[in-house]
Amino acid sequence: ALQDYWLRWLLPVGTAVLVGTGSVVFTAWLLPGAGLVLAVGLLLAGVGVPLVSGACARSAERRLAPARGELATRVADLLTGTAELTVAGALADRKARARDADGVLTRIASRGAAAAGLGGGLSALVCGVTVVGAAFAGAGAVADGRLSGVAMAVVVLTPLAAFEAVAGLPLAVQYRQRVRRSAERVYEVIDAPVPVAEPAEPQEPPVSPFPLRLTGLAARHDGQERDALHGLDLTLEAGRRIAVIGPSGSGKTTLAQVLLRFLDPRHGAYTLGGTDARALDGDGVRRLVGLCAQDAHIFDSSVRENLRLARTGASEEQLREALAAARLLHWADGLPDGLDTLVGEHGQRLSGGQRQRLALARALLADFPVLVLDEPAEHLDLATADALTADLLAATEGRATVLITHRLAGLEAVDEVLVLDRGAVVQRGAYAELAAVEGPLRNLLERERRAGAIPADSTS
Repeated sequence: ALQDYWLRWLLPVGTAVLVGTGSVVFTAWLLPGAGLVLAVGLLLAGVGVPLVSGACARSAERRLAPARGELATRVADLLTGTAELTVAGALADRKARARDADGVLTRIASRGAAAAGLGGGLSALVCGVTVVGAAFAGAGAVADGRLSGVAMAVVVLTPLAAFEAVAGLPLAVQYRQRVRRSAERVYEVIDAPVPVAEPAEPQEPPVSPFPLRLTGLAARHDGQERDALHGLDLTLEAGRRIAVIGPSGSGKTTLAQVLLRFLDPRHGAYTLGGTDARALDGDGVRRLVGLCAQDAHIFDSSVRENLRLARTGASEEQLREALAAARLLHWADGLPDGLDTLVGEHGQRLSGGQRQRLALARALLADFPVLVLDEPAEHLDLATADALTADLLAATEGRATVLITHRLAGLEAVDEVLVLDRGAVVQRGAYAELAAVEGPLRNLLERERRAGAIPADSTS
């Protein structure tokens, strides 16, 4: 609504000032008394009435945008999640919430409309009183011979024309309040702390990111009172694969954000091929370190176009190789239109496992030297999650990989496991070694076994 500042606030105000001033000067030239009456009437209608209506509408305008956002969110939830809500038996509740949000917005809009109506009514009242006052002044002047009958008609009709210019000011004040709220929301985003400070003169990225080193690293998000990660040391060479496990809130996703330079460390060093990551621009880092996230976005397009986001000039053979590595080629060949089959908004025509495999294929096609897999099997059932994890590890063999997960199945395939707790590494080493001794990983393994997530006789 920021564009309304010029069109619906400054333009009406400027027009009212010019027309009002000209009308007062012209009327005062014909009859000073009538000019004074018109000046008082225009001040009341152009300043007093907008202040009154604006005060009445202020609360409504402050709540209008949040109420619209709430209703839009409720409606979007209904439209995009009808099937899931129906299965969960929550559709009626969500529809009721949408109706409640609509009711709140309607009441707020009604208050704003009432304030605008009040402004219009007061403006009409002031206009009528002003016309009557000008008529009395004109009649006296005609009786005294100071004004002709034709001039009196002009004195009476001029206020009617002048008030047309100020009649829209109460509504203009409401638009100004609306624009102000919009500007406040924009500046909240603009003034938000920047999690990453880009260098003024970024260095050229190294040819190879290896060795990738984190030394004594500490990081926290804005607003946090303690570090989400602290004292972390990690070295990643070409072809080496590391798994990072730990409970929720242990700092696993924060580590992924640091590696991708979505978050800069507060202390310690992060280097790529000997170059400080903070000396590189974010895009340069992300050309070396790629991400396959649990919520990777799938666009409302074909399988082919979703893959080509990673490499626009990829050949048919390269696309099929990436799909094969993600164990998705057989499925893709069975689609009605092959790789040109549409996957729907957010990949809604795919299962959860197929969406994650498509995201993996896209990440493999991009051919990042370092690949970060952030909870890729999240939100999947155990069998699908374990099968996907096994395929991920098979597809990334020979590629430097950081696998962030809360599941332990399949981790014997990685070179090293880091166990995080409250932002610190509490255990590290080969999976088989850690599983054989008492410690945090063994406790997690026993917990999964008791929950039936891992067979009791399994060593993995």
